[in-house]
Amino acid sequence: MKRLFILLVSAFISVSLSAQEPFNGLVTRLDGAGIKATVRVKGSDKWTKADGKGRFGLTDIKADDTLYIIYRRDTLEVAVEGRKSLSIVWAEEGETYSRVEESEELSNYGYGYVKRRESTDFSSGISDDRLRATGSSNLLEALLICCPSLRYINGELCLRTQNSINGSSAVLILCDGMETRLELINIYDVKSVEVLKGPNMYGFRGVNGVVLVTTMTAEDALNRNR
Repeated sequence: MKRLFILLVSAFISVSLSAQEPFNGLVTRLDGAGIKATVRVKGSDKWTKADGKGRFGLTDIKADDTLYIIYRRDTLEVAVEGRKSLSIVWAEEGETYSRVEESEELSNYGYGYVKRRESTDFSSGISDDRLRATGSSNLLEALLICCPSLRYINGELCLRTQNSINGSSAVLILCDGMETRLELINIYDVKSVEVLKGPNMYGFRGVNGVVLVTTMTAEDALNRNR
């Protein structure tokens, strides 16, 4: 019986991971500067946004899918054509064409560029102002006040609706894409927090939910102090 249970769990993990295959992309100008483009999957509600370095992540992209790369008022239509990643050089006014190619480096990066879910399973998001308005200097305490769906039990941060088969219901905590613990994050460094409540693109690691913390850049901090 125990052996059967282990086999079933292993099969579940395998299916979960295979169904959440990451697809990484990079959108830059000719000089290498990143572009904060919006990326949408044609004929689907999947979408994401590139970060300040032009990096974006999606999952379950099919070989015949087409992506819309949207920046300002322009849209570039890119056919995936079986590629596992896309490195896109955006042609701006006066430049002749955009360049699109597969990148082995991006393909091998796994879930590193998957920063936000394509559809609508995020919470509304919690801004830095809202966190500090709680009056708490502790990020965990502020989160529990701002997000009623979170609870703290036996040293674990959990979603109220999640129960795990492996005995732990702890959410996955990522700060700027890196796994960490909330007590290591200074609340005054935080720009925003988003809580991924539904099925997500972090595979079995995020089966209990994901808390995504984004910290302020030097530019953000400078603008805040003006």
